[in-house]
Amino acid sequence: MNRAAAAIFLVVVCSGCPKRIEFGPEGPIDDPEQLFERVTQAQANLVTLQGDAKLRVASPQGSGTLSMFIAISRPGLMHLETFDFFNRPVAALVSDGQRFSLYQTEGNVFYQGPASPENVSRFLPVVLPSEELVAVMLGQVPFIPAERKTLELDRGEGVYVLKLFRGQVTQTLQVHTKFHRVVRSEVRGVPGYDLRFDDFQEQGSVVFPKEVKLTAEVAETELRLRYSDVTLNAPPDLTLYELVPPEGARVVQVDARGREVGPEPAPSAPVPPGS
Repeated sequence: MNRAAAAIFLVVVCSGCPKRIEFGPEGPIDDPEQLFERVTQAQANLVTLQGDAKLRVASPQGSGTLSMFIAISRPGLMHLETFDFFNRPVAALVSDGQRFSLYQTEGNVFYQGPASPENVSRFLPVVLPSEELVAVMLGQVPFIPAERKTLELDRGEGVYVLKLFRGQVTQTLQVHTKFHRVVRSEVRGVPGYDLRFDDFQEQGSVVFPKEVKLTAEVAETELRLRYSDVTLNAPPDLTLYELVPPEGARVVQVDARGREVGPEPAPSAPVPPGS
């Protein structure tokens, strides 16, 4: 048999072989409740993240790539900075879960107001509450409140398939068989988004995906966050979650929907009795 024929033979033979599956120390799991508990525990191991990333956005509103510095901590602490192609600061957004501040270098404008989903998602073409946004950036999946669960092992893909059901709504989770981290999440029955996690890295007892992909089909939007150099579970630097207006910046107050609001009118002077 010549080399070309041998190579073709090996490809055909290997393509029919089942994928080798590596399980955790307890071996295969066949109880959906047990696996769901393992997944929840695996996600809970990661609390803080700080480091650099690239954010790629594709949406009807526009597409492009941003360099970012990210510092986040559960449940809702966020510090996001974006930079242009020449690594010059473009904007900084900070939220403590209750209030948010945003400084934009263009125009030297400083926005502040409540940490509503519309305000904390200003860097993105999708709107998410701060706690949910932090969870997604940590590679964690928000789960629907399931009434029942089913579990299968997909040997072709080498993953568990855990399905959550609530009425007409389903959430399908592909779960890593060794790390018990969600690889993919798809929600059907309500408007939502799908998540995919890739390039898992082990740092001590923490397993973390260096790539996070969010797809919102209804909004025709895709976000891809790729981390390059991050520190996990370090004590949070609380000073990062405070942002004060730079000297000379125009300060703008916004409401929960991100709309500019004017200063409150001064209280009127009391009217003297009998006037």
